Amino acid sequence: MLAFGLVLAALTGCSSDDGGDQRAAPTNKDEPSASGTGTAAARKPVRLLKLGNFDAPTYIASPRGDRRRFVVQRGGTIVVVKGRKKLSQPFLDISGMVSTEGEEGLLSMVFAPDYKSSRIFYVYYTDRDGFIQIDQYRRSSDPDRADPASRRSVIRVAHHRTNHKGGQLQFGPDGMLYAGFGDGGSGGDPDENAQNLGRMLGKLIRIDPRPGGGYDIPRSNPFVHRKGALKEIYAYGLRNPYRFSFDRRRGSLVIGDVGQDAVEEVDFVRGRSGGRQPRGGYNFGWDSFEGRSRYEAGPAPRRSWPVITETHDNGWCSIIGGYVIRDRSVRGSRYEGRYVYGDLCNTELRIAHLKRPRASTRGTGLHVSNLVSFGEDSRGRVYAVSMDGPIYRLGRG
Repeated sequence: MLAFGLVLAALTGCSSDDGGDQRAAPTNKDEPSASGTGTAAARKPVRLLKLGNFDAPTYIASPRGDRRRFVVQRGGTIVVVKGRKKLSQPFLDISGMVSTEGEEGLLSMVFAPDYKSSRIFYVYYTDRDGFIQIDQYRRSSDPDRADPASRRSVIRVAHHRTNHKGGQLQFGPDGMLYAGFGDGGSGGDPDENAQNLGRMLGKLIRIDPRPGGGYDIPRSNPFVHRKGALKEIYAYGLRNPYRFSFDRRRGSLVIGDVGQDAVEEVDFVRGRSGGRQPRGGYNFGWDSFEGRSRYEAGPAPRRSWPVITETHDNGWCSIIGGYVIRDRSVRGSRYEGRYVYGDLCNTELRIAHLKRPRASTRGTGLHVSNLVSFGEDSRGRVYAVSMDGPIYRLGRG
């Protein structure tokens, strides 16, 4: 199944509800956060609190130490939200450069760890040829506006189909930039990209962007010295790692990899103490395996098994990876320290205690239709993004 295409066809996806579960989501305000577990606010249940409505939103992010939220919209714009106010002038508009067929569009952004001083951020989109493009921009003298003339290309990856475009950018605890690329599209990885270390698609890459554009390859990348392998690769054997994240406290890597016809999966790499990033080289199995099941004949050396699998028989179709919740306002609740994730078709959000070999999972009773992303702000508060337009924060209120 597709991570994105079901909603992009008519923005309806697998559910006809508009705006998620309104019973669980007040629509008029974004409530204040609680700072401890001994207050009346801390005893309130965790709910979905509506931030606002947007135009086909795909992602939400914040720079370090900044309370603004930046909402990425599929058509090519980024909107700033201050408190409860959505600014009318976009932070960035690259709509003339973005294609929106199938699973294409402006799919995510990430701020440099030193954004406060460097003013640098990055965007991930599909260009007018449908190729994957990662660009660097700088903020202008106006903190609510980017400088469109500051664009520098970081990487462009050829991709000739309209599905499996990946879409996520994240800086790891090591300060390197990670990006997740789909396997090239269609079904069943017909080009056999995911297990091929000589190709960029079906991979998680790790690079060190240069301030003037382009990138360097970290010397600690796992395949730097392997003949025939691309030095950018950090992990492989991925079908469509549409959303992945790092635990802001422990540095663990968690990937939601979209399945084919039967199984959705979450892959987990435990972080190391002291903020050191594991060396990499992980093979997550596609297309020899779908989840823990054999998909087709062929080797998958050093296979790393998923810690969560969800089946299409149970209403899942395209997993949406989330975040480990480190939000202080939910301390003492069942959400504290748990990984939240969901699906495009199965509207209920789930939480998991991540561990190997298998995570323990449970439902939340919270529902979001046409879920396409989660996001995290500078305070560790987690948001759920619906392609229908609404964005919700998981919090007490």
